[in-house]
Amino acid sequence: MALSIVDPTNDYRYLEVRGTLVRIDEDPERAFINKMAAKYIGQDVYPWHRPGDERVVIVIQPEHTSQMG
Repeated sequence: MALSIVDPTNDYRYLEVRGTLVRIDEDPERAFINKMAAKYIGQDVYPWHRPGDERVVIVIQPEHTSQMG
């Protein structure tokens, strides 16, 4: 698997992580996204959830990274 993240304020700054898929975890209670919302936007519940959204947590064993910026 590969995951690429681009800085929204600088198109020349990015991180790419490549690795092997370890597992996919179901997250029907949205525990992971709520934890990220608390950490990054200071809200206990992810505010943009819509009825019908399904969430999973993908666990990747990193093997290679590349970055710029």
